[in-house]
Amino acid sequence: MNRRRFHTHPRGLSILETIATAAVLMLGILGIMLTLGAASRHNRRNNNLSQASLIAEQELERVVNLRCVGEPLNDPCVNIKQLDNTRRDVWWSANGRMTETPPLPGATPQMAYTLTLDVDPPFEGAETGEPALNRAIPLPHASNLALHQVVNVRVTVSWMEEPGAPRRAVALQTRMAP
Repeated sequence: MNRRRFHTHPRGLSILETIATAAVLMLGILGIMLTLGAASRHNRRNNNLSQASLIAEQELERVVNLRCVGEPLNDPCVNIKQLDNTRRDVWWSANGRMTETPPLPGATPQMAYTLTLDVDPPFEGAETGEPALNRAIPLPHASNLALHQVVNVRVTVSWMEEPGAPRRAVALQTRMAP
């Protein structure tokens, strides 16, 4: 009796198994690429937001340091009121500073921001805020401030992340008085 020997030959991958493996691998690579793209856009958006916030803080500090220098009883913040509706373009430079000089052609790209100041003496329309802006403010060495002596200063920094996209904005606000 002849005994047949059964040899088990290692079987290779079939074409279907190869295609299925390639498809799963491609889906995994596609998922990683989409995740990296979304993370990159999110990081760029956060970077732009941080830069705009710094620009707004610097501008608000600049305005506050001007202090109200006008006639103390009639219009003490006349110099601040003159800044109302001022608007200018600024750029965030690669060295981490705000500049008002546009970049030269071929220079390192810089993000363009629009900086707007709004000064409302003391508030716009019937918006009095909370706590109410028209409340009495006791001062240690003087009588209460009159409402016409208080100004509301709002700094808005806006930018466009991509052409055709809606503008984004950051706004900081403070009240000033003599």
